[in-house]
Amino acid sequence: MSRTPHEIVNPLILAQPVGFSHALVAGPGRIVHIGGQHARRSDGKIVGDGVVEQFDKALGNMVEALRAADARPVHVVDMRVFTTAMKAYRAGSAAIGTVYRRYMGRFYPPMSVLGVTELWAPDALIEVACTAVVPETPQFEPMRAEQERDPLDRAEEALFGEPLNPGDFDQSPERDRL
Repeated sequence: MSRTPHEIVNPLILAQPVGFSHALVAGPGRIVHIGGQHARRSDGKIVGDGVVEQFDKALGNMVEALRAADARPVHVVDMRVFTTAMKAYRAGSAAIGTVYRRYMGRFYPPMSVLGVTELWAPDALIEVACTAVVPETPQFEPMRAEQERDPLDRAEEALFGEPLNPGDFDQSPERDRL
């Protein structure tokens, strides 16, 4: 997964967020609202006996709806999870985190998990909804000729923090001992 085009904000004065961000500043773009997704197959049947299985299918449905709207998970600026089984959701949080990362990568937008008494579909334990902002402009502008760098310079910078000059090795103390 690539990085989000939006600015994640996590103030140091607040507790370190785990699995979400405190705030996100959305860049300009096209707003996409994804309605509540349950663990429904294309025939409408709810699948999955537990919270983790239903979260897997519901999140997959949300990502598919994003794709249909020409959006990607990194464009999500707000996500809401509703569950009728909060105790089971907490107990399965490690497995839910694994499922989440499979679809969303390590991108954590502001997110809420809400315990509710019931959902529209009587068999549903989970419902997932989100808002995304798709950038209007390309994320990466074309590189100008003066910005191009030699691959060797890039490798040296990665290893040493900056490109080396040809004379850097002429001054080495080891050379004097030879």
